[in-house]
Amino acid sequence: MKIFDVHTHVFPDKIAAQALAHLRKNSCGIPVFTDGTAAGLAAKAREAGYTAWLNCPVVTRPDQVHSVNDRVAKQNSLPMLSMGGMHPAVTAPQDEITRIHDLGLRGVKFHPEYQEFFLLEERLEPIWQRCEELSLPVIIHAGQDIGFEPPFHSSPPDFVELSRRHPGLTIIAAHLGGWRSWDDVERHLVGSAVLMDTAFAKPFMRDPHQLSRIIRAHGADKILFGTDSPWQDLREAVADIMSLALPAADTERIFWGNAARLWPVLQSA
Repeated sequence: MKIFDVHTHVFPDKIAAQALAHLRKNSCGIPVFTDGTAAGLAAKAREAGYTAWLNCPVVTRPDQVHSVNDRVAKQNSLPMLSMGGMHPAVTAPQDEITRIHDLGLRGVKFHPEYQEFFLLEERLEPIWQRCEELSLPVIIHAGQDIGFEPPFHSSPPDFVELSRRHPGLTIIAAHLGGWRSWDDVERHLVGSAVLMDTAFAKPFMRDPHQLSRIIRAHGADKILFGTDSPWQDLREAVADIMSLALPAADTERIFWGNAARLWPVLQSA
């Protein structure tokens, strides 16, 4: 079976160790399962049986946007594809979204906590509109973040409203729609048009049946496999999905088919 991980992170080789140490310090010392480099992820991905994976850069300052996108554009061929990075406070954000598209990047990654924005703010509207116009999928961190204190910047109802406002925008709510907000996901987000990835979710769910319940209620055609690597063991994440004993067709959609529809380049993998 082919496997595509829609939610991974890599760092430049020369700062990877430093970046991971800093992130771990600010995130309660959570373990890491790669060394943070592209080569380290590739090695672990092969061990886990991956076919391909997606790098999702998180831009923490507006002045990083241009250089990050230039860098990841050079890391955007199978087996590792790359999203573009965006920060809402960057000058002329619509122009940078267009540049992300022209660079051939596979969409745009956002993180409301690191970037301090709410999904429904008026200043975000031109960004969502340009992504919608250019058919660029967006992956957005959803729910709580282990490195931040409440209040948090996104909620399942906000994702539903964003989808209503922009029906042509492909929205992927990371962490199964809202990290540690899964009861609200079941109440508000399940059944909507919003896609979800499975990154960093199951190990933190108190209800052992909640992952399966959300997938079945939302529809396996709207779920994408992800890990948030380096923060989750890739082989364990694969095993988590396999353990759900979903119909074979649904398992294939989650691991590969749904992503292949979003990114046709995968059809050649």
